[in-house]
Amino acid sequence: MNNIDIFNNFAAAFELAVEDDNWARLEEYLAEDATYLNVGGPDPKSEGCEDVVNFLKEDVSNTDKKFDTRTLIALTETKAEGDRLSRTWRSTYTLEGAPNLVVEGEARYRLENNLIKEI
Repeated sequence: MNNIDIFNNFAAAFELAVEDDNWARLEEYLAEDATYLNVGGPDPKSEGCEDVVNFLKEDVSNTDKKFDTRTLIALTETKAEGDRLSRTWRSTYTLEGAPNLVVEGEARYRLENNLIKEI
């Protein structure tokens, strides 16, 4: 499996976890010493596979689950340069009686030994 396949599989597993709350499925894609850098967020860095998964779960619970719907689309194809991957995205959140919230960002990943080392 190439790095783009790993990234796409992780992204699909993440979307499933958002729906069914089974976050353990993400662990197979993450290195034990994986790190997540939350640029601009209150908890800027999570370190270790378990902490990264817990951060993602809490982030979805504290944000995404507060809305009626969340629609995520990729704005660009996934770009691979060596062990680094990136893709820009847009997420639209809806809540009855409120205007849509639209957030855009860039996901950046570094892989090592077929596992995600940095997000």
